[in-house]
Formats: sequence, structure tokens, C-alpha cells
Amino acid sequence: MILDYKRFRPIKTLGIILLIIGVLGFFALITNWYEPEFYDTATIFILVMSVWHLITGLGILARKRWGFVLMKFYLYVLLLGIPIGTLLAKRILSYIKENEIELFFNGKDLEL
Repeated sequence: MILDYKRFRPIKTLGIILLIIGVLGFFALITNWYEPEFYDTATIFILVMSVWHLITGLGILARKRWGFVLMKFYLYVLLLGIPIGTLLAKRILSYIKENEIELFFNGKDLEL
């Protein structure tokens, strides 16, 4: 089965957006590192979220199976973000299902 990479393009864009969010999180940490009002819990939260975004984005762009699993987990967590997160997650999850995006993460296709 030959895969149509036009169907993967929105998912690739999602991976790039997640990478950008992760990098921006690290910039936020760097710029606020020495602020006395910047709490340790906020630092830990931003660090964890930045790493999560970076790893998920890299997994999507590398088309690894674990990247697909992390992306779906991310989208299911995003469903809790009413109303905008719910709308985005539902649309992306339905796109994944309708276009069989999981096939792109199996690594069994022939790239020419």
C-alpha cells in the first residue's frame, strides 16, 4: 500500500507546532529564571510541559510509533480544555481516524 503524504501534512504541521511550543517554553524559563516572583512549581510545570511538547513533536516528525501514542494521549488530555481544546482535539482525532494516519507511523511503507 502506497501512502498519500498529503494526508500526513496536517499532522506534520502539528508536530512542528508542538516543537515550537516546547522551545517557547524553554525561552520562558530562561527569561524568568532569576525573577523572585517566579515560583519553583511554575518552573517545574513549564519544564515538564516543554519537554513533553518537544518529545511529542519529535516523535511525530520522525514518524515513530511512540510519537503517535504520545500525540493521541496529548489530544485526549486536550479534550479537557473546554471549549477550544475540545474542539481542536475532536477535529484532529476525527482527521486521524478518517485518513488512517496511524499507517504513517508503522514504518512499513516504501519511500521513493
